[in-house]
Amino acid sequence: MAKAGPSRKELQEKVATSCRILAQHGLVKGSTGHVSTRLPGTDGVLVRGRPEADPGLRYAAPESIIEVDLNGKTVGDTRGVRRVSEIYLHTEVYRRRPEINAVVHAHPPGVLLCTMTGTTLRPIFGGYEPPGLRMALHGLPLYERSITLHTLDETTPMLEVMGQKDICLMSAHGILVVGKSVEEVTHKSIVLETLARLNYLAALRGNVKDISEEDVEEWNRRERVANEARAAGGGDEEGNHGWEYYVSLVNEPGLIQFDDVGFGLGR
Repeated sequence: MAKAGPSRKELQEKVATSCRILAQHGLVKGSTGHVSTRLPGTDGVLVRGRPEADPGLRYAAPESIIEVDLNGKTVGDTRGVRRVSEIYLHTEVYRRRPEINAVVHAHPPGVLLCTMTGTTLRPIFGGYEPPGLRMALHGLPLYERSITLHTLDETTPMLEVMGQKDICLMSAHGILVVGKSVEEVTHKSIVLETLARLNYLAALRGNVKDISEEDVEEWNRRERVANEARAAGGGDEEGNHGWEYYVSLVNEPGLIQFDDVGFGLGR
C-alpha cells in the first residue's frame, strides 16, 4: 500500500516552519519574502500570505499559509490573510515546471551585496558543502532588474532568464529558489547565502583563488559516482537536507538569529 502524502495541515506547518528558519538565518526580514508548496492532487498552491496583524516570517504560523490557484487567485476563506503581491513567482513556476513542488523567494543580504557589487559567486571553498560548490561550478543566472514583480508581465522575463535552473539571482533584490520539496528549497536557500557571504567577505580581502582544477575534477568524479548510485536506487546522500537540524535551531529558546558564517548577524 502506498504511503499517504502529507495533509494540508502538515504542509501548512512545514511552509510556516521554513519561513521561520529562513528568518532565523537572516535570509528574510520582517514580513517580506515567501515560501510555497503544491497542494498534492490539485491545482492549488499553499503560500505564506500577510495576516492583518503580521508578526513577520520569524513567527510565521500555519494560519498564515493560504491557498491560491495557478492564476494567483485566493481559494476559500483566507481568514483575513492577504495574498502576497509577487504571487506569480510561485504560480508561474508551478505552471511551467510540473516537477517543482516548492518555491522560496527571499532577500538574503549576502546575495544582495554580491549582485550590487558585481561579486561573482565562485568556487572558492572545498566540497564540505557540496550544494554550494555545485552552485558555483554550474553558474547561476542573474536577472538584472531590481523591481518587485507584481504582475505576470513583470514576472515572465525573470522566469525566462531562469530557464530550467533551480536558482535565479535577482539583482539588488533577492533570490528565487525552486525544488522538489520545502526541505530542499529551504536548505538550498541557506547554502546559497553561505556561498554569497563567503564570496563577498573573500572579495574584501582580494586575491582569493578558486579551488584547484585537480579538486574540481575530483569533485566532479565524486558527483558522477553519487548520481549513478542514486539512479541505481542508492538514495540521496543529502537525505532530508538537514531539515531536523534547522528545525532544532528554530526551536532553540532565546536563539533569535543564527549565523554560522560570521557575517555579523548572530545574536
